[in-house]
Amino acid sequence: MCFTSQCCHRCLLALSRSTYGVGVKIRCSRSMWRLAVSDSKPAVPGDQRVLGFVEGTPPVGDRKVPSEEDPVMVWPHLLVRHGVVALAVMVLVLGLALFFDAPLREMANPTLTPNPEKAPWYFAALQELLFRFHPLVAGVLVPGAIIIGLVALPFIDRNPETQQRSRRIAVATFTIFMVVWIILTVIGFAFRGPNWGWVWPWQEWYGEL
Repeated sequence: MCFTSQCCHRCLLALSRSTYGVGVKIRCSRSMWRLAVSDSKPAVPGDQRVLGFVEGTPPVGDRKVPSEEDPVMVWPHLLVRHGVVALAVMVLVLGLALFFDAPLREMANPTLTPNPEKAPWYFAALQELLFRFHPLVAGVLVPGAIIIGLVALPFIDRNPETQQRSRRIAVATFTIFMVVWIILTVIGFAFRGPNWGWVWPWQEWYGEL
């Protein structure tokens, strides 16, 4: 809202283009005046009069209208939930450590390699691939192709739909990848014995976490 005793075209032009008025100064032809926006009824000082008020629009996009719903604050709504979940997970892990024995193995002997020597279960699929393919293929090309394919999938499948029935390519690709990876993990973890030979887990167990 601009207060001046003379009608100034520059003032009205700047006023009509203004989006945020508080603390903004514009130069009139005679003096410097302060541009202010207020929802309440403004007080007109002395012999000056209100030239006009034009609601501006943002330079980009539409004017944001506050939602009728109450906003959800990060504190306490989000952080309290995160804290409760973190404490629950900590209690669960402590309970597992107290009631289930998970001892460390004996110190490694550099002159003796266990047979079979298995990777942790989450790498069992890669170890199964190493058994079937050349190390360059199983250790570099296949994992690299998987990572690049998953990164490129959103650019290949540009379907904007969010329903699963409308995203058949993405769902089918991810499902095939997960099924193959789980099968390789189970085989490498539970069905491989000495010299990476096939064993039945109910006859002799060689799985290691």
